Amino acid sequence: MKNEGQAVNCPPLFRGVNYDYWKQRIIAFYDACHIDMWEVVKEGDYIPLGQDGEMIPKTVWTDEQKQRYLLNSKARKSIMCALTEDEYTKVHSFKSAKQMWDTLVFTYKGSTEVKQNKLSLLARKYELFEMEDNESIQAMFGHFQTIVNEFS
Repeated sequence: MKNEGQAVNCPPLFRGVNYDYWKQRIIAFYDACHIDMWEVVKEGDYIPLGQDGEMIPKTVWTDEQKQRYLLNSKARKSIMCALTEDEYTKVHSFKSAKQMWDTLVFTYKGSTEVKQNKLSLLARKYELFEMEDNESIQAMFGHFQTIVNEFS
């Protein structure tokens, strides 16, 4: 049975497919959790370092430093909870949500060469697109819109 919806306090599940769809949903989830959470994931600024580049002891962290560290911890937890076991094994050892995120991006968005191959495949799908037998106009438009959206 297909899930009709999802609890709003749980991150969206990623099963290794439809990465772009999941990405938009998890970003919205982060925004709903805390206004700065997505920024911590995107920028990775979460461990307070001194001028020497060494980690500052937690006992002397400012409230802001503690907040960013906590946001990273929450973002890491939400990524871990959002992944199936197969996906989890790719990122579980990282201490930063940014490292986890960047690994997923590289894995599912790929290098420039992979992106070019995907674009070529999409262009071919677009060129070959036609209405299938017994397909409604609405269903055909949905299939067409899916192809067009994959270009973005």
